[in-house]
Amino acid sequence: MILDYINSNIKILWYIDPSLISRKGLILLETEKTFLVRLEGENKVIRIFKAHGIFEITFKGKSFIIGGYKLVRKPWKRI
Repeated sequence: MILDYINSNIKILWYIDPSLISRKGLILLETEKTFLVRLEGENKVIRIFKAHGIFEITFKGKSFIIGGYKLVRKPWKRI
């Protein structure tokens, strides 16, 4: 089973850049080390490094909190 977070909602709980904390959005693209996120309520897309934050992700109707460092790998290698 491949865990692909594209089209999942994300909330940034902690990030190295404090201006991004509490921001919400939709994951548009996932790479090995980053998420491309469209911010909620804005016409703005940002790239965030997974390893630099703690996130709340809503995936298939379930929310979970995870340290981004645990997500740093290619989606098809994550089982």
